[in-house]
Amino acid sequence: MIELIAILPPVAAVITALVLTIKLRKKDNPAGLARIFAFAALAFGIVFLLQEFFPFEYTGEDGIDHIADALLWGLFVNTLLYTTLTAYVSFAASATFFAVKAFKTKDKHRNNVISLVIAWICGIVIAFFMLTGFVLDRAYKKKISIEVEAVTETTDTDGNPAVIIVLELHNDSNRDISYFTFIYDEVTQNGKELYYTVVNEVRDLPDTDLEVVEPGRSVIITQSYELKYPGEPVRILCRTYSGDFVYVDSEYYLD
Repeated sequence: MIELIAILPPVAAVITALVLTIKLRKKDNPAGLARIFAFAALAFGIVFLLQEFFPFEYTGEDGIDHIADALLWGLFVNTLLYTTLTAYVSFAASATFFAVKAFKTKDKHRNNVISLVIAWICGIVIAFFMLTGFVLDRAYKKKISIEVEAVTETTDTDGNPAVIIVLELHNDSNRDISYFTFIYDEVTQNGKELYYTVVNEVRDLPDTDLEVVEPGRSVIITQSYELKYPGEPVRILCRTYSGDFVYVDSEYYLD
């Protein structure tokens, strides 16, 4: 429901630009309208770029009890970001529509070209930084590694079959990361997902998956899961949340 609400502002931005374009399309001054829409697009583009360069950081309470607050804040920031981006593209497209229409009426071509430049200059900047960011993002993700140290069969506190998985995350990038916020993991047997359970060997260990790992440092992550098929291997998957990098995806036999 919250995700659906977050979609509404970007959709409203697109609809607003579309309705204005349709309503004004028969006006006699397309060059002037192109300039107005171009400056509106420029304003939205600048706001978007400011959010990209100076993001609204979450400054609330830390810890597992406040993860929901941080996620809600992140949803708000992303909604604002996508709203300004969609508004920019929509108004730039409208400016282009009126500029092209002005070209056809043989209005001052120089003014129409200026309108197009104003409308899309932020787009060029955004495209450049998106491409640069994509390259840098892949480069830093390549410098993070995860190794499976141990996969041990045991029993949980209720006496049911369980498995303890020990992972080591090494951060050789130039950014601080944490396992919890960076890595999506999944443990399965025969295609069926295994769920967390409590075992005595792990219950008193610190929550190292929440620990901030600085560049050049490593952290040991210990997790415990129920076993659906005792004695059979488990499959461990560790990847980024976006799925663009997979660090572990293999079956492991139980010790």
